[in-house]
Amino acid sequence: MKKLTFFIAALILLSGCREDPIEIKSYGRLIGEVLDANSLLPITGVSITTNPESDLAVSDEFGEFAIDSLLEGSYSIRGRLSGYDESIISVQVEGDRVTSIKLLMSQATDENSPPSLPSVPQPANGAQGIDPNLTLSWSGFDVDGDSLSFDVFLFASDTSAGIPLALETTDTFLAVENMGFNKRYYWQVVSKDGINPPVYGEVWNFSVRKYPKDEYRYTFVRPVNDNFTLFGGKEPDGTNLPEMSFQLTDGTEAYWRPKLRPILRDDMAALQLVGTEVHISVMGRDGTNPQQVTSTVPVRSKDETLASYCWSPTGDQLLYMNFGRLYRINKDGSGLALVAEAEDGFLFTGVDWTSLNNNTIVATAERPGNFESRLYLFQMDSVPAQIPGLGPLLNGQIRHPVFSPSGKMIAFSYNPSGDFSASGMPLNSQIRVFNTETGALINLSFRKDNGTNDVQPKFINGGAKVLFVNKASDNIGPSKVMLMDVETTQNQNRITLFDNADMPDWN
Repeated sequence: MKKLTFFIAALILLSGCREDPIEIKSYGRLIGEVLDANSLLPITGVSITTNPESDLAVSDEFGEFAIDSLLEGSYSIRGRLSGYDESIISVQVEGDRVTSIKLLMSQATDENSPPSLPSVPQPANGAQGIDPNLTLSWSGFDVDGDSLSFDVFLFASDTSAGIPLALETTDTFLAVENMGFNKRYYWQVVSKDGINPPVYGEVWNFSVRKYPKDEYRYTFVRPVNDNFTLFGGKEPDGTNLPEMSFQLTDGTEAYWRPKLRPILRDDMAALQLVGTEVHISVMGRDGTNPQQVTSTVPVRSKDETLASYCWSPTGDQLLYMNFGRLYRINKDGSGLALVAEAEDGFLFTGVDWTSLNNNTIVATAERPGNFESRLYLFQMDSVPAQIPGLGPLLNGQIRHPVFSPSGKMIAFSYNPSGDFSASGMPLNSQIRVFNTETGALINLSFRKDNGTNDVQPKFINGGAKVLFVNKASDNIGPSKVMLMDVETTQNQNRITLFDNADMPDWN
């Protein structure tokens, strides 16, 4: 019995001497940055709390905050600020380490109003007679003072899909150019504040004026998207003024060598590549509704980009070449008829037609392998004949013949036979004028710059001036459309009408 008592007492004594283990706690530091979810700009004054609970923190002017002595473990970090939705992020804090977070907060939509409808459109809704180069403008407002951006859409009709003219612009105006003449356009502005859903404004409309054919009497070609593109223009009212011109075709396909219809002056013809053939198309003077005229007999010459054709004096037919033959065809594509044939071995390169002297035609032709040229003058449906006595005076290349309005003078470009490069490029093309009554031949290009060519003449203003193209003789760099007096003294004026332009016409 004594032994059992002693054993129990020893156990009690031993158990009373055992020490409890020591628990070691580890703490970390949390730093963070609070940003606007839309702009990513720092937000000041955000209350930062944690769960499990710790010290309260507030973001400073840089949107930054810090909480020290956080027991390691998992936390939910909560940010609160009036005008913003509450934001919560989970984070794992590690002992003896600094943990960094970014807290993104979105503005509270239930406390933020959407932008007002865009208003005060210019042009005014329903406006008519608007210039095709214009500035669209509108007014936008946000009651909360939020920064606004705008999307602007253009509609070719009231049922078509919108084409974006601008996206996310902060301006309330937008310049647009080359709108189609005599067309109605629809447009819409969408206001966005980055918080609420976009606000779609009313669909407004305006109408572009009819093509001012009495004001914009010139047409010419300029490259757009690497394609010959038709433009209309007017002569400047003074010196050093900006060019006044409009793009008439959209540049998606090439049109060149425009010819304005006489008398009615409502249409123009142009050359167009259809498959592998060059054909004549007729369209509105504003470049709309092109219709192919030629079909079975295409335009063919030594160089179709340089070949010149013409309207009949009455504007109901077109006269053009197919190698060594001239054809006429009605404006609607009917009535194709052979008019004349050149001498054997010659290809027609240019033609013009006057009603004087029983429908007289002037035409130029060349041999395929060289620049031996012919200048023919003959009546419709007769055999082409060279002008007596003129051949020996024009030993070189002759192109682009045109009658004066009286039909008594003929202008053409002429490059002397000795002024060609080794590769056959003309180096000194001049505008010559021949008087069919007196036989006089004059050179209008005596004031042109050396190293340039004057080509493609056209009488205007009753025959007192000649419209033409001046270009570098090496064909490097843009050409320009110019105007000069039919004058052979030093008083002759030469002015530039359109830079980077070619193939002009006027009526």
